[in-house]
Amino acid sequence: MMLPDLEPFFDRFRVLCPDTRGHGLSQKFERPQDYTYARKADDLVLWLDELGVEHAIWGGVSMGGALSLWAAVHAPARVRAVVSISGPPFAPVAADREWWAAHRSLVARGEFEAYFDANVRLRMGEDALARLKARPARYTELAESLRSHSVASLLALLDETYARDEWVEDCARIRCPVLVIGGSEDHFPTPEMSRRVARTISGARLHIVSGGPHFPNRTHREEVHRVIGFFLAGLE
Repeated sequence: MMLPDLEPFFDRFRVLCPDTRGHGLSQKFERPQDYTYARKADDLVLWLDELGVEHAIWGGVSMGGALSLWAAVHAPARVRAVVSISGPPFAPVAADREWWAAHRSLVARGEFEAYFDANVRLRMGEDALARLKARPARYTELAESLRSHSVASLLALLDETYARDEWVEDCARIRCPVLVIGGSEDHFPTPEMSRRVARTISGARLHIVSGGPHFPNRTHREEVHRVIGFFLAGLE
């Protein structure tokens, strides 16, 4: 998922792209408590140990962005810097919790593709879903990826997602360089939420993509590349 966002930096950095638990080819679980940020971060620290990587620049979008902030709080010796795109260390807003309550039955019935469509509409809008469906091979690849889950494991992952608590104040403990990127049209995190994260972290940089949705790295890729490139140049 992240390769197109990182390709411009392959000549300057060793790029590692793990599937966190419950995602891609990684192991699936059937209890919400097995999908917390703490469990995901523990996995990645052990993975870095196995690779012999003492510390790394962590980054991601949405859950991956928030997980990177979590690691900087709880495993600071392993985090050189963070790039967090739309990574909310907040409890889901009421509208999102209500959305999940209304759509949970799709997953419970095994209607994963219908859930996928509804989720894209929520995060990116109807036009983005139409553009994705205009690329049938890509649409099928993404929608079918949910089929690596059982009903129980996908419910567990999503139940945990929509039951998270706020932990933004913990980000005040972060001491490494941090870049926060958000979209001006995102409803979670809103631009003000992204500003709050940046204000909470000493010295953090903030960039709001004008017109950007939850995944501004998809809709405004060149702009996001430039911002990340400038940030990384300051670390070399």
